[in-house]
Amino acid sequence: MKRKIITMLLLISMTCTVLISSGSAARAADDAAADTGATETDAAEDENSLDAEELTLEELKESFALTVETSGLSGEELYEKGKQYEEGDGVAQWYAMSMAYYEAAVNAGNEDAVAAVEGLNADKETMMDNSPDGQGDIFEFFRTGVTAGQAGEYEKAYAIFYDDAFFFEDPLYRGIGSLGDLLRDGTGVEQDVEKAVTIYEFNAKVLGKGNGYTSLGLLYEAETGTYPGIEKSIDKAIEYFLLSYQDKQLKETDFKGPRYAADYFDTGYSHDDGTKEEPDYMKAEEGYIIASEGNGRTFDGTACYKLGTYYEEGREGVAQDYEKAAEYYQKAVSDPNVHATMLGIPQTYLTLGRFYENGLGVEKDLDMAVSYYKTALEAAQENLELVNAAGNEAAQSVYDEAAADLERLDE
Repeated sequence: MKRKIITMLLLISMTCTVLISSGSAARAADDAAADTGATETDAAEDENSLDAEELTLEELKESFALTVETSGLSGEELYEKGKQYEEGDGVAQWYAMSMAYYEAAVNAGNEDAVAAVEGLNADKETMMDNSPDGQGDIFEFFRTGVTAGQAGEYEKAYAIFYDDAFFFEDPLYRGIGSLGDLLRDGTGVEQDVEKAVTIYEFNAKVLGKGNGYTSLGLLYEAETGTYPGIEKSIDKAIEYFLLSYQDKQLKETDFKGPRYAADYFDTGYSHDDGTKEEPDYMKAEEGYIIASEGNGRTFDGTACYKLGTYYEEGREGVAQDYEKAAEYYQKAVSDPNVHATMLGIPQTYLTLGRFYENGLGVEKDLDMAVSYYKTALEAAQENLELVNAAGNEAAQSVYDEAAADLERLDE
């Protein structure tokens, strides 16, 4: 069974590596391929036998191991290939691929490659020294992959997520789940939902990460046909979102899952059998609060924004409270891990501007109001420049309103 498991995940690596960009498949096939390590017969024997719970982390890492095509290349040529990937010269910058070529060049007797390997290892050590608890530099590096994906630069995103997980060895293994997302959506790689599910289940059941369940929930809330083999089920989606923080076996709960579940309680929803659930604002409030508390390192800024709207406007069973609204709006944007492209964050800056302009829940302060309006303008502009940002849809409205508010206060 273990041999079948490894074989299937090796095939994931083949898919991701060879097809990292639909416009550069030939180059990728020439430059890199996965370590096959097992026969096609094993893979074909039982394609659906993969069980994420039987995998170890080392087996997953091994399944994504890169090899390089060295045939006919001199040590100097291999070194130049490594340098090309290290610098991102004509290809996506990819440190793991660079290291693979440098090591091949060392084996071919190239002395310059020895120093290059040492340099990359030093860069890796520096990165992780500046990344306490998986935050700091490694989080910023991971975020560049998210931004690349939002901009539609999927080849670049793949390389960053790969490096995050397997080169720098992010202790939170954020890149693993993001590689699953690329497979799920078929963005930059051939769509393979079954393999994406394997990664999500590995995250949830082996690594004990709640975001694996959240990713499974997102699969099931999509319309049938979006993801081959997955039939839409809101009941399953909500079940997975709840498991993302309620499963007792988790080592780390997710903070997005409770917000996604709360969104359904906020609006009401239909069960798979057609029966309807009316909005339950108190249950939604509970989910948003859990999401806003986070996992000890960061939290869900969008959930804080939602709580701000609850307390600003009031809901059935939830009293209006401007001070609490201001508190949650401020928390929504208080952590550097909360990014301007997250859903609701540009609106949060805009709302805080109005709170300070009018003294709602805070002391009136026009300078603070102007500062928040300017930040709202910048956040909206950042969203408008990206094609896949969560806050993109409402960005133009925020931009126009913030610009008008600044013009009005400047008069």
